[in-house]
Amino acid sequence: MSVSAHNEYSTLVVVITSALLVYNGCRSEVVRYTGQAFQSQLEQFADDALGVTAMQSGFQSAARTSPAPVSGSVALNQLASNVASRLQTRFRVARNLQSAARGAYSQGRTRETEPLCCSVRSSDVVFDSRFNTTVTPAQSCDRISATASTYRSTISVTFRQAAASNLAEVPEVKFQYYGSEEGYATIFPGFNTSDCSSYDPRYRPWYVAGAVPADKDVLIVVDTSGSMGAIVSGTAKTRLDLAKDAILSILSVLSDRDRITVLPFNSRPDNIAPASSNLSCFNNALGQATPYNKRLLRYHVDRLVEGGSTYYGTAIKRAYEIYANTPQIPNRDRVILFLSDGVPTDSEGTILAEQERAARQFNYSIVVLTYAMGNNVRSGEVTLRKMASQSYSSPLSGVQRALGEYRLVSNFQNLRASLTRFYSFFASEDTSSSVIYTNPYYDAFGLGVILTVAAPVYTFGGATGSTPVLRGVVGVDITITDLFGDISYFSDDEHQYAFMINTEGHAILHPLLNQPADLSSDPTFQDITLLEVDAAFRDQIYYEMRAKTPGHAVINATRFVTSGISPYEGAQATTVLSSYDWKPVDGTSFILCVVLNMDLSREVASISPQPAPRSAGTVYHRLDLITTSTPKCNQFGRVATGDVSAVKFSPEAFLDPSYYLNVPENKTGVSQYLAYLDGRSSYNPYFKVTVKDYVRLTALLDSVWKLASIDYTQSVVWRYIGTIGGVFRIIPGTQLPTSYDHLKRGWFTRSINNPGQLILSSPYLDAFGAGFVVTLGTTITQSVNQSSISAVGAVMAVDFTLGYLDEVLQRVYPPRAGLRYIIIDSSGYLVFHPDFLTDARSPEWVHLGHKEPFVMRDLLLKGVLQKQSCARYDAFSRHVTYKMVLPGGATSFSSTADCFSSTVSYQFEQVDNSNVYVGFLSSSSCSRKDGTLYQSACSCPTFNGLGRCSSVTVQTCECPCTVDLPVSACNNSFPEQSRQYNVCPAEIFALPVVPRKAGSVSGLSKCSDNPCATISRSGSCRASVGCEWCTRDIRETELERSFCSTDCYCFQGIVGRQNPNAGCDAGSRDGQGGGNNDSGGSGQVVSMFGLLIPMVVCVGTALFP
Repeated sequence: MSVSAHNEYSTLVVVITSALLVYNGCRSEVVRYTGQAFQSQLEQFADDALGVTAMQSGFQSAARTSPAPVSGSVALNQLASNVASRLQTRFRVARNLQSAARGAYSQGRTRETEPLCCSVRSSDVVFDSRFNTTVTPAQSCDRISATASTYRSTISVTFRQAAASNLAEVPEVKFQYYGSEEGYATIFPGFNTSDCSSYDPRYRPWYVAGAVPADKDVLIVVDTSGSMGAIVSGTAKTRLDLAKDAILSILSVLSDRDRITVLPFNSRPDNIAPASSNLSCFNNALGQATPYNKRLLRYHVDRLVEGGSTYYGTAIKRAYEIYANTPQIPNRDRVILFLSDGVPTDSEGTILAEQERAARQFNYSIVVLTYAMGNNVRSGEVTLRKMASQSYSSPLSGVQRALGEYRLVSNFQNLRASLTRFYSFFASEDTSSSVIYTNPYYDAFGLGVILTVAAPVYTFGGATGSTPVLRGVVGVDITITDLFGDISYFSDDEHQYAFMINTEGHAILHPLLNQPADLSSDPTFQDITLLEVDAAFRDQIYYEMRAKTPGHAVINATRFVTSGISPYEGAQATTVLSSYDWKPVDGTSFILCVVLNMDLSREVASISPQPAPRSAGTVYHRLDLITTSTPKCNQFGRVATGDVSAVKFSPEAFLDPSYYLNVPENKTGVSQYLAYLDGRSSYNPYFKVTVKDYVRLTALLDSVWKLASIDYTQSVVWRYIGTIGGVFRIIPGTQLPTSYDHLKRGWFTRSINNPGQLILSSPYLDAFGAGFVVTLGTTITQSVNQSSISAVGAVMAVDFTLGYLDEVLQRVYPPRAGLRYIIIDSSGYLVFHPDFLTDARSPEWVHLGHKEPFVMRDLLLKGVLQKQSCARYDAFSRHVTYKMVLPGGATSFSSTADCFSSTVSYQFEQVDNSNVYVGFLSSSSCSRKDGTLYQSACSCPTFNGLGRCSSVTVQTCECPCTVDLPVSACNNSFPEQSRQYNVCPAEIFALPVVPRKAGSVSGLSKCSDNPCATISRSGSCRASVGCEWCTRDIRETELERSFCSTDCYCFQGIVGRQNPNAGCDAGSRDGQGGGNNDSGGSGQVVSMFGLLIPMVVCVGTALFP
């Protein structure tokens, strides 16, 4: 069983002839191959290897009706209360830190230090899953910026004591830290880093948000005149380079609630972005500082060049014009940062006159902060001071001018620190007791998307002892999963869910968005109407939610699902009658909504109570936390149960998913699990009501799976079942990461979206070490007798080697001269191609166009393979994929594809009860590995996955690809032309596997102990778990003699290459097996499905009728 992103189902298509004509010593006859032959093998395999019939019978006997899920309003109130409670807990934690810091300053304890983080030894840290890294459990550590004050105050010990107390009270609390105005930080718990001086808390968004909570409008006016090209002494950078660094630092401290733009100037004001850029609106107005916009701004700032004179007047005039073009939002700090290194070319009178005329329309309310770089500008200091103070000759009477500030930065290398800390100008004692939370952002430590609860630390000094002094900011992290976990996991049906927005209408959580823990960069939040697309939602719900007005509505709502894997296989729309209940979360800017499927408003299918097991009790996957007599074995370097399955739970199985995800499991907790599940205790450790019954019902699979024949053991890697109720059972049983959630994995959702069918996946690299495997899965239903109520109760699946699939195909459809197999899924991705057995490249997400471009082009032109698009708004992209559609509802399709002077004949034959087609391709020179030929037929620049689209026309042949969506960057919105597509469902990412523990498998035999060295037949070798048929050396030169060995000695046929996931050690590379360089063997062989299939040994010619 894989936790990789590519353990996902695909519709299987095998291109096959309808009839083959056989000659040369055999009786001339037409041999017709049908899809039913392959269908019967899949059905028998599902029964023999998985026990589908037995499990279906068990679910059928246990099925019953139960009341519909809780009403939307009840669920809404509970979820909203949970979020408010968790956030208030973090507020209390932050106030404790704030109080402790104030006390340390007031009592003069300002020389306390902890070890520097860069001096923490690796032997002092241990891994803690709460922080997703190694930490010092009871110790904090300090980080000191290179620009920190020499005589700084430090309160590290006091802070550590308060933080440790907080963690003891609230175990799920993440990192706690304090950053000072003097440039040092203390973090609890401590950790090891090699970086001693580059981190400065004052340049972090959480610090700025804590010190100055108000949203900010920032316009940076930067001098790009010729003098800015001078090299700064002691560096290899120009003055403009240092100015760019400072601007980039400003971008880093702004949140997406802030707005910004950059105005370069020399002889005249210039644009920051070309007119054709998505960022062109920033030339005329301020735009939102979203992660997407900041990335584009960084790109354009980095490309500024120096040249020309230094005209202040036209630059400051243009700055105010940009503000005039920007819609004003109340209660925001508005500022112009004006940066120059030279004396202005125009006169002071001209400059101030231009500024006064422009500033008057704003009643002089925009703050101007001016910065002089170096000593060359001293003669222009008076002008810059007057610009900052708005000292005009004839200002409007009775109007209070916003007084700014002039700063001389004589040391160019201090420019970044001086300019980036512009926000300190707006710090106010009015916020001295405030506690705020930031917008969600990506955590550099790998916690996924988090937000920080922050509070400023002020003391009071001066002659009267009442002057407020900002000392620093305290912060405590909380993951979005921790805060909103039960919202993310609220679902009893694929069309029942909860989502959350803020008062700006931006979607913070939604099932169509990627899970916060899966993100690797700061998220850009988009308007909820891009995901909830119906006019009825906008008219009846959207504006009420933004106004924080509670409500209820029932509408026909559009839902988007994928029949495969997003983003590779597109999205389809369906309509569901849905109820919406919403309300604001107390004390926050969040609004929560619960959506229920009205089709489930009365009764649903469930299971009846199951008796306690009579034999051995439940085995939990955390073998390191349980004591069991179950025999263990070595499964790819990990301890596993060989004869008995192990159970794991998804977060949805618990009443509090957040607690399960954030608090590490221990022996006591696991013992409570097992005592409850096995009937030895009535204490329920917060499982949902049906979990115990699903565990007991699926336990019957242990006896079924034990009966699997040796043939299955040789080629089958994992067998598993996942229930709707959150119970996951796998054999061999081994430890999985806590975050593994089968309900959100592709193998599960793929079958859920195709109930009752047998589904095969495309090949993928097993994350645990089995090499390239394929998955077969199917659903188990819960149907209530004498009732129309029926629902999917579980999905069963089995992983087996890619080589085994090749063996099966050859045995079910004997090879013929002039014909070859390929297998593609319904999106055109190859499930099998003969090249997969010899190609050194990965077979994952290889498209038909990569290997058979002329066939793909022909299918596209004939309308059988059709382009489709879905929008990924959070990635600002549109994904172009394909879908197989046989014309007129036919079950077969045949044609001939032109390729230069030759042709390729092909035919598709549908298999019943499965999204599967079987067949052959005729051999042709078009299939040779010639990049020029391939490119001339289809554009496929990326071999695996999605490349960039070369064209978006309907009949242009290109492999699946992405193209940018038009976007209105300034206000972070999409025009109507970008809203015409289905929405891509959330992507499925690779999950980390639990690291191998040195010495843990010592003395254990292998669960799959195939004797690779004794296998002499290439097909049997490739079909065996952990074995590879070695044909080339590391330079990919053909060996004189091929042989079978382990995938630690050779991988993908290449000696010296290792399976990257197999945990190979030095000893595992030794040894070669016997071989005869055969091509697969002949005669009667036993298929993986247990049937004797005669292989035709006469040589003939295969023709399409």
